[in-house]
Amino acid sequence: MSVHLEIRSYCGGDRHRHDFSQILLPMHGAMRLDIEGRSGIVSSNCVAIVPQDCEHDFVPSPDCSMLVLDVETAAFAGEAVPALLCHASPSLTPIEPWLWRMFRQLGAEVEAGACRARDAARLALAGLHLVEPSRRPRPWSRSEHRVLGVAGDAQTASVAEMARMAGLGQSQFHALFRATTGRSPKQLQLSQLFERAVDALVGTSTPISEIAYGLGYQNASSFNRQFKRRFGLTPSEFRAASRNQAGN
Repeated sequence: MSVHLEIRSYCGGDRHRHDFSQILLPMHGAMRLDIEGRSGIVSSNCVAIVPQDCEHDFVPSPDCSMLVLDVETAAFAGEAVPALLCHASPSLTPIEPWLWRMFRQLGAEVEAGACRARDAARLALAGLHLVEPSRRPRPWSRSEHRVLGVAGDAQTASVAEMARMAGLGQSQFHALFRATTGRSPKQLQLSQLFERAVDALVGTSTPISEIAYGLGYQNASSFNRQFKRRFGLTPSEFRAASRNQAGN
């Protein structure tokens, strides 16, 4: 394994180390990352470097997924090494929004099967040459810590309730939530809502109207419209397609 690219979803952490360097770029959500006692938040518009043999641990947000590059020194074979990887210390570096969008698009292509992970890995390494290393990693604040702490309640709590639990005003909470997780509280709530919808459509035979009411919709037609806007299929079409795929 000179270089390996993968899109990984994270549910929980455990303290460990690798015999290779690891590069983390957020696709969705965010992650509190602790590397050798140095902590930070991996969120939108940043890249994290976990150097070889550095002990680390992490706490992800509920919807966290990362574009992960596992890189051995042999991956470069005489080629120029990105400046981000030239130091043995961990880093958490802001990157330009357009460059972050490029990495996210690359990850989406891999997820969709439109690009081989091996090819994407070389493109991602090339993109890292465009990132200017930070002089020091961005620390995460107590407020960011509290925001991620209540993000798991987005499914059941209102924005006002989450802001109150975080000890912040609603406008400050909303802005910090977006800056920390890469999306608004409402976007996270919708994402979690549709995750529940997909689980019910694929894993049960519950009528679609009952699924809609169980998710808090006043009527099934509103649920159908939002679901199709998000997935391009109505709930019934989505259920039929998943069953056809399972039968093949």
